[in-house]
Amino acid sequence: MLCAACAIEYPTLEGGVRCLLPLARRERFAPFLADYTKIRLAERRGSDDPAYYRALPDCPPDHPIAWQWALRRRTFAALVRRVLPRLPPGLQVLDLGAGVGWLSHRLAERGHRPCAVDLSPDPYDGLGAARHYRPEWPRLQAEFDRLPFPDGEADLAIFNASLHYSTDYRATLGEALRVLRPGGTLLVLESPIYRREESGRRMVEERHADFARRFGTRSESLPSREFLTWDTLDGLARELGITWHRVTPWYGWKWAMRPWVARLRRKREPSRFVLLSAVKQR
Repeated sequence: MLCAACAIEYPTLEGGVRCLLPLARRERFAPFLADYTKIRLAERRGSDDPAYYRALPDCPPDHPIAWQWALRRRTFAALVRRVLPRLPPGLQVLDLGAGVGWLSHRLAERGHRPCAVDLSPDPYDGLGAARHYRPEWPRLQAEFDRLPFPDGEADLAIFNASLHYSTDYRATLGEALRVLRPGGTLLVLESPIYRREESGRRMVEERHADFARRFGTRSESLPSREFLTWDTLDGLARELGITWHRVTPWYGWKWAMRPWVARLRRKREPSRFVLLSAVKQR
């Protein structure tokens, strides 16, 4: 595909994914994607069965990451019951960090018009896997801080368990707000939030040490933030002129007891997940 505005040729990848990364940016992200894909596939994400993808966020209980999909299923239930009913029908949605495209698929079933955006075009754990939905909605390989959309294009921008991959929250959220129309909604799903900065830093170190032990790489080529704190969110709200609204899904008693168990065992505080939404002011 040739971009008429910049005269740059952009390839179409496996599974109908359109790459909208200039060559220099593809090279910039190549080390991160190599590590990311290696780790994700080693964790046995994805499947050879198209029915696996079409059922998501429902997942067979014997799947290696069934526990993650159990959380995601409850997040999605909270989205459907407590957020979407407050929004108009037929929304133009940007699914940012779309992964295999499951959320775009579910939103399209509900009459919305999604566009799936992700850095990974992998055919098992990235946008390439969205082929199993036979989608009419576009799948774009692009980066959060340089979204390939004009101002005011979308009604809803969803960071789908993905905002914590940002290297600069101010820039990333500012770009999402740019492509939202006035009155449009920004939504953040399943990014880990901590009360204390030190807790998040300890989580990051534990995570990278675990990657090094199990996969032979710390996966640090892209300096992602990897967590949020309530203070960080408050500061971003002030800078961006938005107000966060929280919806807390019910993830079960085991999840709810995690902070108390951590205190008893004198471990760092566990992360929290909430649905964060904000409206772009006119």
